[in-house]
This record gives sequence, C-alpha cells and structure tokens, in this order.
Amino acid sequence: MELIIFSAIEGLQAEVEQLRDVAVLAPSRIDQVQRLLSGSRPPDALYLDDSRGTPLADLWDLTARAQQVGVRVMLGLTGPARAALADAQAAGLPATAERNPVALADWIGAQIGRRRGHGTQRLPVIAIGAAKGGIGKTFATCVLAEGLRRRGLDVLVWDSDISNPGLVPAFRIPASAPSYLHLVQRGPSHWNPTGIQPFIFQPEHTRANQQGWGRIDLLIGSHAVARAENDLRLPDWQGLYQGILALEGYDVVLIDTPPDYLRRPYATHVLQAGGSVVLPTPPGARERMGVGHMLEHFSELAPERLERCSLLFMEPERGVTVTVGMVAELFARRYPRVGSLGTLPREPRLASLADEHDGYISMLDLGPHSRFARATHQVVEALCAHAGLQPRLPVPQTAWWHRLAGLFTHRAPVPALSS
Repeated sequence: MELIIFSAIEGLQAEVEQLRDVAVLAPSRIDQVQRLLSGSRPPDALYLDDSRGTPLADLWDLTARAQQVGVRVMLGLTGPARAALADAQAAGLPATAERNPVALADWIGAQIGRRRGHGTQRLPVIAIGAAKGGIGKTFATCVLAEGLRRRGLDVLVWDSDISNPGLVPAFRIPASAPSYLHLVQRGPSHWNPTGIQPFIFQPEHTRANQQGWGRIDLLIGSHAVARAENDLRLPDWQGLYQGILALEGYDVVLIDTPPDYLRRPYATHVLQAGGSVVLPTPPGARERMGVGHMLEHFSELAPERLERCSLLFMEPERGVTVTVGMVAELFARRYPRVGSLGTLPREPRLASLADEHDGYISMLDLGPHSRFARATHQVVEALCAHAGLQPRLPVPQTAWWHRLAGLFTHRAPVPALSS
C-alpha cells in the first residue's frame, strides 16, 4: 500500500514506516501532494494535517481531489483547524486531534488496516549521496564497506544508482547476478525479507574469514534491466526500503544513491527516516557547490536531521591550490551542525593496481600499511561512532616499521594530508 503523509509532526514518518506492507511518501509541499494525486498511479491513501500551517481551505481542496481519484483520506486537525474536527467527522471523514507520533501512527494503521510488524529488525542505514556524478561516491561506498567489514561487521550494499551502476565493475559483479529490479516488478507483496533474500548477491571474494572480518553482500540493479519500462518509481523504492530494513543477518546497510537527488530523493528519504547520510566532498569548486546544494535541500526538507549528515573529504589531486582545510572551514562555518568523518588521501598507484587486477581486490589489501589504509580506518571509526555501530574488532593498527617500509615501497608518493 502506498501512503502519502503530509505532516510536520516529528517522528511520524518513522513510526508509520513500521506498519506492515506500507510504502510511505512524505512530500513537504502542497504542490507535490497535488502532483502525486494527479499522476497516472495515485497512492492508496493520504494522511494530511495542519501541522505545516496549511489553511483549512487547502486541506479541504486536497481532500476533495483525493476522493475524486479514489484515494482514502485521513485528517489530523490539531492546530488552528481543530475547530473543524467535528465537521470533518460529521462528513464521514476519519479525523483526529492526536499529535503523539506513536499513537497517531497506530490510528493511521487502524484506518488502513495495517499493524506494526512484530519482531522486525530495524537495520542502521547509511546513504552515500552526491549532487553530481564523478566525485567519488561509488569509490567511497566501496572503501567504507571494506573498512566496516574489517571491523567485523556484516554489510549489505544496495546499488540504487541504476542508471550508472558503478558497484558492478568495482566489485566485479558478473552479468549472471540477480537484479532487484525483477523483484520490484513482482509487486509489493514480495518486498519482504523472504522475497528479497534470493536477490542478494553474495560474492566469494567478500565473505567472512578466519580473521573475524565480516562480509559484504550486494543488491544490484543491473543496467541491463534498467530500461524505461522498468524504471524504479519512488514508492517502489520506498517499499523495497522497508523490506530491506527487516532483513536479518546484517549490521548495516550502505546505499549508493543516484546524483539526481531531486527526481530520486533516496538520500533525503534515508535522512527523514532516521538514517545517516555521508557526502563525499572533493575540494573542487563544482564539487563543493554540489555538496552545498544537497545540504540546502536537506535543510529545507529535514532540518531537524542535519546532525545525521557527515562530510567525507577527498584529498585534491597534486597541483590543486584549494586545500581540504580551506573547504572544511567553509562548510563548518556555513553548516555547523554537519559533521566530518575525516579525509581520504589519494593513492593513484593503489587505485590503478586494484582496477587492473584480474579479479576483485581492495586497495586496503594492496596497501594494508599505507597512509590510505590508516586514513580509511580512522574514517570508519568516525562513521561507526556517528551511526551508532558496534564493531566487533578493534581499529587495525600499523607498526612503525611497516609505516617506514611503506615510505620506500611506494613508487609514486603523494603529498601529506591537507588539513
């Protein structure tokens, strides 16, 4: 079932998303609700209230539009429009003055015949976001997944950027791997752990090992299936998201999100639903402008969640005059509530060796004592603290003689971190 929630009550969306078989859409503007109602496939139900200061006349207009297209309407009248509560109920509309998000979600569930899932696991979710392609989003996803794996965590990586599935070549995913787009075509009744499990690809090269490392499994939306008729609509993505949260056997979900964040606001949804967002941040002018656009977007749609955002700085290429320190200071001044995970240095030789390797191999395997590996482990430690993850293994340490040996084995040394 697809349900629109038009409300500013904090925590309501997260509570409603615990209802079984409900895909939630949470637009922030009234014109967005109108477009959803006038689309070719309107949602099944609509809950709207006056918590956003919407005039009563506009609430009645939305109600009438929804009823015309067969959408079930529920009203919350708790503010200035509360005087109309009796009129709404007399007209046969389900209406309430409840404002507590838990009680209100239960009331909504009773109206649409849905109950909360019992014993479902709510996995921590981290979305890797970007406002433009080519800034290192997929690279950051791979590095963070491998770093978390080395801390003993089991990671599910969900490739949501179906127009450019960079994780497929990065992890050497074969063409025979299942595509979750086929699962989406089966319909919402299959978007549950039982239906999702067969579409999870489990590579041999990222399995758990005797050192206590976790594993990396993947949900891939193959570009071979991502034709126009198989395009992933936002309600479908949100429905699948709820099924993934109930999976067992994983410690965290990493989502590689697409750069067209206005049309596919997956990172925004993760943030609104209580997850975390990591934004790779190279110091270039266009790249940092894109990061700024996303932060402005989050500030508008989820202002109370900005603390769940973190910047992952990327060291500039040699010759670039702008330093990470300069960019970090700029963002800290403009967005003081947004945190930083640290900086990933550039290791072109390790990156090239990993790309040219016959099979999959991580840069952390090629340079386990490199400054890239040390920085990655520091970033992952910061991410665990930020996202509330509990690693089973300590931060990998590098002895001083390994660091010294690394200085002489690297053919192409890179400058020190800018900070």
